[in-house]
Amino acid sequence: MSQEVNTQVDQEPEVQGDESQQETQTLSQEEANKLAEQEAERRVAKARAKWEETMKDKLEEAKSEGEKLAKMSAQEKADQAAKKQAEEMKAREEALNKRELTASVRDELADKNLPSDLAETLVSIGDAEQISKAITTLDGLIAERVNQEVNQKLQGSGKPKGGASSLTDENDPFAAKAAKYK
Repeated sequence: MSQEVNTQVDQEPEVQGDESQQETQTLSQEEANKLAEQEAERRVAKARAKWEETMKDKLEEAKSEGEKLAKMSAQEKADQAAKKQAEEMKAREEALNKRELTASVRDELADKNLPSDLAETLVSIGDAEQISKAITTLDGLIAERVNQEVNQKLQGSGKPKGGASSLTDENDPFAAKAAKYK
């Protein structure tokens, strides 16, 4: 059940007159599978070494943190725990405020029939009053632009776009035929 896989390998050309030679190497399916397996093992070993290095770094960091805590007094430990808890609380509060601001911006955009996809961009401004001003300005600019476009379409150019009005009686073939019958 040995299938053969042909691969061509370019060798350094041996100059014999004007000819260059190529060597054809034939690998059996088993040999090809063995090469693929070796490559996979090499990649796994490389990934494992990288993972082990990352874990080693994290372990060292945890040990140093543990040593710090061991050297601290009970009051220092309590202070550090309170500080960490306050930071976590602040991060949660900021996330909650951002969600609330995003929801209110989406509502305001929906009220003015503007795309709600703009909410994330506008929230990056940060200040609710500034966002509201930006939405009002954006709404006014869009309404003004739409009105300009509508007025432009309604006014038009006054001439038909087919070009029929550009013919005079002299070069109008239908006018010439009609004149014969008058």
